Amino acid sequence: MTWQLLLVEDEASVREAFALRLADQGYAVQTAGSGEECLTLLKSVEPDILVLDLVMPNLSGLDVLERVKQSSPNLLVILLTARGTVKDAVDATRLGAFDFVAKSIDMEDLQHALSRATQLLILQRQVHLQSGQDAERYAFGRVIAKSSATQSFMSLVRELAKNDRVTVLLQGETGTGKQYIGRVIHYNGARADKPYIEVDCPAIPRELFESELFGHEKGSFTGASGRKAGLMELAEGGTVLFDEIGDLPLPLQAKLLRVIEERAFRRLGGSTTNPLDVRFMAATNRNLKDAVAKGEFREDLYFRLNVVTLMIPPLRERHDDIMPLAEQFLARSALSLRKPVRHLGDSARAALLRYHFPGNVRELSNLMERAVLFCPDDTLESMHFPSDMRGAHLQSDSESALSTSISSDRVDPTQIHIAFRLGESLPELEGRIINEVLRRSEGNKSLAAKYLGITRWKLDRRRKPDS
Repeated sequence: MTWQLLLVEDEASVREAFALRLADQGYAVQTAGSGEECLTLLKSVEPDILVLDLVMPNLSGLDVLERVKQSSPNLLVILLTARGTVKDAVDATRLGAFDFVAKSIDMEDLQHALSRATQLLILQRQVHLQSGQDAERYAFGRVIAKSSATQSFMSLVRELAKNDRVTVLLQGETGTGKQYIGRVIHYNGARADKPYIEVDCPAIPRELFESELFGHEKGSFTGASGRKAGLMELAEGGTVLFDEIGDLPLPLQAKLLRVIEERAFRRLGGSTTNPLDVRFMAATNRNLKDAVAKGEFREDLYFRLNVVTLMIPPLRERHDDIMPLAEQFLARSALSLRKPVRHLGDSARAALLRYHFPGNVRELSNLMERAVLFCPDDTLESMHFPSDMRGAHLQSDSESALSTSISSDRVDPTQIHIAFRLGESLPELEGRIINEVLRRSEGNKSLAAKYLGITRWKLDRRRKPDS
């Protein structure tokens, strides 16, 4: 796309030369010869980026920057200078400039700054588009909260969404939905239209952590050909969630602590401190209090993060949520996999309600996706679940009785009792039941299928030879 620039430069020759070069690079350029002309133009035009000379008569670049930020706080402003000082750079940053670069004939620094600015604009537009979709996806009304445990938990989540300054620590077993709750808090709060960034702490190499998080300046290390914005800078105004914070090495914990305390950061290799307006959240499946006691986690960082702690209950303590979640995951998986599955059969429901779910909500989601993939018709049954889950289900049943009873009251009140053989798999047991019903139906498959409450096609697929 073509980005709209407003170039403000009081020297006509420099202004024309820069405008021609920028136009050759694909920018749509308008120009102004003074600060006053710039402010007048901004009443009728809306550029994507403002390139502003620092030293001008009457209104300086800093004067214009201050006024522009009052009326257009989100406009990206790049200040140009031939003889700027460190104080000028600090003042420009304080007033909200995106960058502060030196004038040069080859315009190298300006080109780097414009490249970073357009990348940020693309990200912002993606964020605004995504935030609209996510605001709907993570709305309170879409959170499954049938169990009393989840309802109590969500009452706390609603309160935290109202206050966008409170630091939140999300704790819970693996797969309980800590990242999901983080998004719910963000997209139902005042920062919903701002970026939401998750930092996967274990995934970032230690030697790249500072650069990824805080960004770096040109030349700060081998290969740093220009300034790079870090995740903190990209999250400005929004929320940063540090996932698996308990796995962050101690030296990096100290650097993160300083940022949280000071609400400011410094790019790697830079000398300027940049103010930071973000909401901090952290998530972990570890007991951080125990980690502090073992010397594996900084106590001061723990206290900074532990302003409010949300303990997310495991799925086994949210029994009433299992079926609504399963139905939601079934519908989602059927849509994404283009499968005709629409219903959960009785055997599938029984299996789900009796399973322990050590992997929590994530395991349930993966389980439903796999089952939908292998289900050939519109109803998902327990036979479509993995054998280890069916085995756990069957073992749970066998503790109360070593027999299985199939009743077909809707068609025939006859009950069939078949002894359960230790070590026998569920498909094998199911096959013996089907064969017994067929025997009593004198080989009539349609009648047997009717007794069993399944289709003739399903009966043929599930039938096992007698052994």
